[in-house]
Amino acid sequence: MLRPITVELYQINYPVQPDDRDMVIAKERLNRLDAEMRPRVGDYIYMKNGNLERFSYDWNNGLQTCINGSFYLGYGYVSMSGSLNGLIPNDRIKLTSEQKIGSFWFFHNDCACAHHGVGVKALCRVYQET
Repeated sequence: MLRPITVELYQINYPVQPDDRDMVIAKERLNRLDAEMRPRVGDYIYMKNGNLERFSYDWNNGLQTCINGSFYLGYGYVSMSGSLNGLIPNDRIKLTSEQKIGSFWFFHNDCACAHHGVGVKALCRVYQET
């Protein structure tokens, strides 16, 4: 489990201001996400070439990565919008002891509508491609 560190909310859509209800939503979603012990969309990986990328899609037998993207934080899952790089098989993904802050977003007060996003920064696991 990664998180007793402070979760940081931030404004991404004017005039939406993150509030206490958003903090409760963020912590609940992150706690559910942390229950997953395997690599997750949104976690980081050092590629063999030294680049640091994030997991962007899980195919069960491996994960795709991306350099940039938008990471939606759901209840126990993350969905990425952006471009996908190639698949890395699970047997070439090894957990490190490092952790890194990653940015995610979800809808303010759990109300899905346009320009209603709230940003959240939280710790992610870091892996190494072998």
